[in-house]
Amino acid sequence: MWFNPCYGINGFWNELRLLQSKMPDKDFQTIWSHRDLQSAKEILATSIVAKATQMQNSDQKWWIQKPKQDPPDGVMGTIFNTDGYDKMHVREVEVVECVNGDILETIKNKLLKKRYEPNTVLVCYLSGASGLYDFEKMSQEILAEETSLDHVFLVFMGALASEIKTKGTTREMAQSLFKYSSVQLKPVFSVQTIDPISDCKKWRNGEDGNFFIFEGRGKGGMRPVKFDEPPKLF
Repeated sequence: MWFNPCYGINGFWNELRLLQSKMPDKDFQTIWSHRDLQSAKEILATSIVAKATQMQNSDQKWWIQKPKQDPPDGVMGTIFNTDGYDKMHVREVEVVECVNGDILETIKNKLLKKRYEPNTVLVCYLSGASGLYDFEKMSQEILAEETSLDHVFLVFMGALASEIKTKGTTREMAQSLFKYSSVQLKPVFSVQTIDPISDCKKWRNGEDGNFFIFEGRGKGGMRPVKFDEPPKLF
């Protein structure tokens, strides 16, 4: 079973609110760092990268999964047509959270910790980080590292300083802040900002499905499906 990445992005906030309702006496930071939210953060990070990759390649659709066994922390997949047949191309996702620490050291420690499968994507989720960063310089440093991984991303809630509105209505300025950013550090440097309101509009309007099944090689590709009881992602 495959899931629309917008379903993963939206579902994360449902999980957060659910955990808040279970612990009404706890502050936000305690809930954010709670172990019961860890899996949801991994789904969120995977969803952001999948959605960003899809937006940068308009001819590709990407979907996500959360494996029952860890590792990996997530899986993202798309369909390539090879020799006239549809074939599912997947990447395993490894997520590491950086909480008010050194971003580069967090990534490097993860890269050096073990050898990964060639198709693995490393995603560093910046949690609680704020300020200005030179992401292009980070990319150059990561590219200089000898690692077994070819794909490294940063994801965070927020946008580049150049995209944040300083004029307009309060609603417009607030919406310019409520975004996600995906920064690819390796093999190339690129930045993609996701507006969960406008970029997931088709999904919210029911034009994009939530759940999909890959029919198999040569059998029609990815097919949307509906359930009376939705399958479990979180």
